[in-house]
Amino acid sequence: MELVLVVTFSGLIGLALRYLIPGRAMHGLFVMPATGIVAGSLGWAIAVWVGLDPTGIWAWVVALGLSAAAPIALGLVLPKRRQAADDALWAQLTSASTP
Repeated sequence: MELVLVVTFSGLIGLALRYLIPGRAMHGLFVMPATGIVAGSLGWAIAVWVGLDPTGIWAWVVALGLSAAAPIALGLVLPKRRQAADDALWAQLTSASTP
């Protein structure tokens, strides 16, 4: 039951971060929530596998902390890389069309 809550809260955290971090026009609608869900689920699985109590606070801190950290990192890196790739492609396309 806890895993369902972790997935739900992780998706909501990722969705909220999508609208809080600038540059959302440079990635898709579900990139940030999906990243939050994957990171939160992996954090929860690792925390339980290590031996943290699923009903205790530390498994939740690990899972929800990762579900916030991963979308933040992705939201800061992805727009810059996408803009650089778009600029490089634009330069390549415009230089090939000149005589």
